[in-house]
Amino acid sequence: MKFVEHVDPARFDAFAVQSPLNHYSKTSPFMTFIKPEYPHGELLGVEDDKGNLIATAVMLTKDTSIPHGRYSYCQYGFDLDIADRELIRFFLEHLKEHARANGSFFLRMDFNITRLEHEKNGKVKEGGYNHEYVTDILKECGYTHLGYNYGYSGNWMSRYTERLDLDKPWNEVLKGIKRCNTLTAKNQLRDVQVHEAGKEELSILVSSQGQLSHQLGFKPKDLSWFERLWDCYPENVHYYVVTTNYHQAKLNLIKAVEEDEAHLKLMKDENKMAVIRKNIDAMRKEIADIEDLGYDNDKTVPLGAKFIIMQGVNVWNVNMYTVKTLMNFRGAFALHRYAIEDLYQKGAKTYDFEGISGSLDPKDEYYGQQEFKKSFGGDFLEFLGEFDAVLDEKKYQKWWKWDHLYRRIRRKLRYIANKKKTGED
Repeated sequence: MKFVEHVDPARFDAFAVQSPLNHYSKTSPFMTFIKPEYPHGELLGVEDDKGNLIATAVMLTKDTSIPHGRYSYCQYGFDLDIADRELIRFFLEHLKEHARANGSFFLRMDFNITRLEHEKNGKVKEGGYNHEYVTDILKECGYTHLGYNYGYSGNWMSRYTERLDLDKPWNEVLKGIKRCNTLTAKNQLRDVQVHEAGKEELSILVSSQGQLSHQLGFKPKDLSWFERLWDCYPENVHYYVVTTNYHQAKLNLIKAVEEDEAHLKLMKDENKMAVIRKNIDAMRKEIADIEDLGYDNDKTVPLGAKFIIMQGVNVWNVNMYTVKTLMNFRGAFALHRYAIEDLYQKGAKTYDFEGISGSLDPKDEYYGQQEFKKSFGGDFLEFLGEFDAVLDEKKYQKWWKWDHLYRRIRRKLRYIANKKKTGED
C-alpha cells in the first residue's frame, strides 16, 4: 500500500462518491466551501500495489491563536472498506504523521462509521452488527476517544442520525411513513404545495430560520453561506420551497364543511355522524382562525424551505426551516414527503435526515424533533464519535481549555441575547 498526497479531485471524488461511508463533506468541493474557516485543505488517499485508489480523506487545517499553532480535521473521517483492518491501521498512521509534518498539534476525526446496530425505536438490537473494533484500532494507533456523549453535547458533528432506506419498491417507502395519506390529504385541503426552486428563492430559507434560531439559541446563517454552498455543489443541490394560499385554504375548508353537512343528511348511523360533526366543528374553528388571526389574504406565501445535497445515490438534508403557523398546515411534512419522492425518482437510495439528539427520553427537549424524523420510517444510526490524535500535549491542553471556555461564553451570550429578545417581544 502507498499513502498518496494531492490526489486529483476528479479521481478522488469518483472513489468517494461510490463509498458506503461517503458524505458530501468528504469530497473535494467541501474544501472550497469551508475555506473561510479552514484555509488549508488536502485530498489524501491510499493506493494498492496496482495503483488503484482504495481510501480517501479530506484533511482540513485551521490556524489558532491560543495557542499559536494549527490543528487538522477530517470531518466524518475517511472513505474505505471498514472490513479491511490492515488498511484502516495504515491510513490512520499516515494521516496522523501527515498532520504532524504539517505542524498540527492534534488531528481530529469524528467518523460517520456506525457503532452498534439499533432497532428503529433507538434501542440497541440484540445480535446486531458491532463496529467497535474500529474504535479499538484507533486507540491502538494513538487516537483518544472523546466519549459517547449526548448527541447535542458540543460534538462538532452529529453522533446520531435517522436515515431512510430508499432501495426498495416505492409502495414500501410510502408504507413506512406514518400517517402519510392522512397528512397528505390535510395539506392538499389547505393548499400546501411544494416546488423545486432556484437560488433566487434562497432568501425564503434564510428568513425561515428566525423562529427556530430564537428558540434554540443558534446563530442564523446568512444568504451568502447558502449561496456559497450552492456554488460549491452546483450539480448536487436540490432546493425546495413550501407555500400556501390561506384564502384558498379557507375556501377549500368551507367547501369541505358544506359537503360533510350534505353527507350528514343522508346518514343514519349516530356513531359515524358524531365523527363527521366533530370534524365539521374543527374545520369551522380553523376557518375562524384564518380570518381572526389575519391569515385571510388571497396570495401565495412561503411556509419554509429545504436545502438538500445529493451525491451519487445518497441524499443529505443540509438545512430545513419552516415558520410556525396553524396546526394543520404541515410544511415540514410536505417538504420531506415531496423531496423523498422527487429524489427517489432521480435514483436516490438513501435519505439522511442529518442529525438527531439520540435521546430516548420523552422529556428531552429535542425528542419531538427526533420522533418527527423517525415517523418517516428511517433507521436509527449511532456513529463512533470523536477521536483526537494528540501530537503536542502542551499545546493541545491549552487549546482544549480555551476552546471549552470560549464555547461556554458564547452559549451564555446567546442565552442572554435570546432572553432579552423574548422580553422585547
